[in-house]
Amino acid sequence: MRFRNGIIIAMIAFVAFIVTMGIIISSKDSELISEDYYIQEKSFNEDFDAQQRAADNKNPIRISNLKNGIGFVNQSNLDIPSIDLTFVRMNNGKSDFTLKNHPISMSIQKDKLAKGNYEIQMRYRVKNVPFMQVISWYYK
Repeated sequence: MRFRNGIIIAMIAFVAFIVTMGIIISSKDSELISEDYYIQEKSFNEDFDAQQRAADNKNPIRISNLKNGIGFVNQSNLDIPSIDLTFVRMNNGKSDFTLKNHPISMSIQKDKLAKGNYEIQMRYRVKNVPFMQVISWYYK
């Protein structure tokens, strides 16, 4: 085989590789592209302000590991009857879930949770002012 034929075969293989990668990448879902990014930006700023309010109040809600579950304790004088919880799995997005208006005194059973790292987002309101805490939690 001549040198010229080797270069032609290498170029054809390279183009086929690039086309294959383009097809594979375009067939996957991407969370990096969002059509409503202005709305998400506004939400991000509101979340940041809510986190700052919680930090100013020394993050009043703490997580307590119970024998059969996970509990939430209000360690402040703020009146927090219920919280919205979002459990985000770091390594498995399909197992994320949200609990709305969860009473703060009620625990969550561990058998409902898969083992792994979680980011727990706690949203609550005090006198109609939003607060937000984010805690990393590992379930063994």
